[in-house]
Amino acid sequence: MVAIPDKHARCLRIEQLIASGRGVCESCREAGISEKTFYRWRKAQAEAEAEAQTAPRAACR
Repeated sequence: MVAIPDKHARCLRIEQLIASGRGVCESCREAGISEKTFYRWRKAQAEAEAEAQTAPRAACR
C-alpha cells in the first residue's frame, strides 16, 4: 500500500466539504480519493482517538 503524506489534510478537507452541504461522493472525488478510502481513514482515526482516551495512565503518588 502506498503511503499518502497529506492524508490528514485530505480527511479534514472532505469533512469541511461535507459540513458545508456537499455529499460524501462529491467531496471525495474533489479530494482525489475513493469513498471507501475516506471511510477507512476516518475509522482508523476514530479508533486511534478512542485508544488514546482509554490508555492506562500511571498512578499518581
